[in-house]
Amino acid sequence: MPKCEIYQDVKGEWRWRRTDKNGDIVDYSKQGFENREDCEKNGKDDGPCTSYKLVL
Repeated sequence: MPKCEIYQDVKGEWRWRRTDKNGDIVDYSKQGFENREDCEKNGKDDGPCTSYKLVL
């Protein structure tokens, strides 16, 4: 299963990205979200992600 990360961008919006085992980004959120829950829901709707690692 791909590794999934969630983070806040420079505007303070939540975004997600999915990486393969080599760390290459294979997919990412196309928009920012005001709250983390909506961001995670969007990531799960877009592909296989059961949990997220918070990236600072």
